Amino acid sequence: MEVVARSHQDAIICSSPSAVLLLTGYWPVIGASVVVFTADGEVHVVLPEDEVDLAGRTSGASLIPYQPSTLVALTSPIEALANPLRLLLAKLGLGKAAIGIEVDEGMQPFSYASCVHFRSSLADLLQQLAPEAHYESCDAALEQMEARKTAKELESIRRASDIAAAGFEHAAETIQVGRREAEVAAAVQAAFQASTKAQGVERSYGFFFCMSGPNTATASAAYARTRQRQIEAGDLVMIHANTCADGYWTDITRTYVAGVAPSDRQAAMRSAIFEARKAALEAIGAGVPACDVDRAARDVMRAHSFGEAFKHSTGHGVGFAAANANALPRIHPHSPDVLEGGMTFNVEPAAYFDGYGGMRHCDVVTVTSEGATVFTDF
Repeated sequence: MEVVARSHQDAIICSSPSAVLLLTGYWPVIGASVVVFTADGEVHVVLPEDEVDLAGRTSGASLIPYQPSTLVALTSPIEALANPLRLLLAKLGLGKAAIGIEVDEGMQPFSYASCVHFRSSLADLLQQLAPEAHYESCDAALEQMEARKTAKELESIRRASDIAAAGFEHAAETIQVGRREAEVAAAVQAAFQASTKAQGVERSYGFFFCMSGPNTATASAAYARTRQRQIEAGDLVMIHANTCADGYWTDITRTYVAGVAPSDRQAAMRSAIFEARKAALEAIGAGVPACDVDRAARDVMRAHSFGEAFKHSTGHGVGFAAANANALPRIHPHSPDVLEGGMTFNVEPAAYFDGYGGMRHCDVVTVTSEGATVFTDF
């Protein structure tokens, strides 16, 4: 509410699943939900009637159900939204208000196998329903709100991290010489999905990836990819996961050596990465420039002659999107961000060598009054 008030907007109206989660505590399933969050703290969400039961267990918002489709007429969700949204805008007196809407680029984690994206149709509908209102971007305000997690949000991210651990607990025994990357990824994901740690979570999703040998060097890219390569003795094997619990996401990586003890080169990489991790964690605190955390890790990697091999930033915001390098705070050499309590991000020092392999250790951490708390300390 404070961020909305500072933006000088009377209300924020959003439809992306992450924004609805942020503003209501409910993560929409098919994305056909619209939240109206007013500057004085009223929160209403217009949502498909078959999602009311789920939303009622996770959200304190006022729920206004509608039917995106019926047998009475052939309509689209945006057409079905018109009447309930018109009534809500009139009830809240927003006909001539300053209203923030989502207009800028962004990344969204999936909330179901397919998901509605209203795009400009929601803005067009709002213009029709309240033509005298003033519309402007609320994306910056949303980014600020997403960056600083509430106690409830932090607990959800911790829960998501605990569930993810169930997959990693089986990784070492699953990684065997001769197995294909796809077999390992499937086995680790199965352990995650079967874990009883997810009890009490309405929706627990996740992606586990396995990369081995030279393929681990490609993990410096913006995405992970499991292939059909057979694991060989002495390979670096990287397990990367993005998992969520009720919409709150993790970003975790661990690297193993297949079948034999680490070589001198691999041991040197591991030593440098863990020293860089320690330096980054020790640098974290409220009021600390994010670039200083990146510098702490990068200086260690350079001191071990792995500076050029550390090909990406030390971290980025985690929670509402698992793999968004621009999520606040950006733990980057040129980041202007300053750390605040509740900010949650990953710390992922790494070294990659084309044709040989890569090693990364990625944790989810949050800023506390005492420095940093690691949610993935396993």
